[in-house]
Amino acid sequence: MKVSRKKALQSLVTGFVAVPSLSQANTNAELSRFKEEFSEAWKSSKKYTLTIYNQMPEEKMEFKYTPESFSWRTQFVHCIVFTTAQLCGRLNILNPNESKEKKQGYWKTLTKTELEQELIGFYDWVEKVVTETHTEKLLQMENYAGGQIPIWRLFCTLENHIIHHRGQAICYLRLNGVTPEGYIGW
Repeated sequence: MKVSRKKALQSLVTGFVAVPSLSQANTNAELSRFKEEFSEAWKSSKKYTLTIYNQMPEEKMEFKYTPESFSWRTQFVHCIVFTTAQLCGRLNILNPNESKEKKQGYWKTLTKTELEQELIGFYDWVEKVVTETHTEKLLQMENYAGGQIPIWRLFCTLENHIIHHRGQAICYLRLNGVTPEGYIGW
């Protein structure tokens, strides 16, 4: 088979044009898979967080193991406030807690049941944010902890932060004579 120079150049140009679009298709597929996997893991995280949270008696909401440590309540409020602020600031979206935070002492006045509802709303909000964030935004690089990470990885980093505080909450339960319910795997 004889190929003309013109045909060979056309094939090369077509190949160079197709490679980025294939790469973009792969990236879109990978980010779609990330959203699905994160959503599934996030639902499990929500279930386990609520399981741990609901094991502490309401009268222990202000328990601290040392004066400088977070209270039981603050462990969970911190997860809500920090994660929400990180996502809103980096994604340039409205903070759903903004009006609450303007109310002096809002988080400290919540009953155990009211804070549980805040946790549920928070988990639902993050899941909505991750599913509605566009591919280009998920690929955007952001400064974080002295380096740069893509936004999609920020979601995982923030979940890791919640796992840290949930682990502390498990210690709080044990210090109060409560045997935590077993780990819920993915």
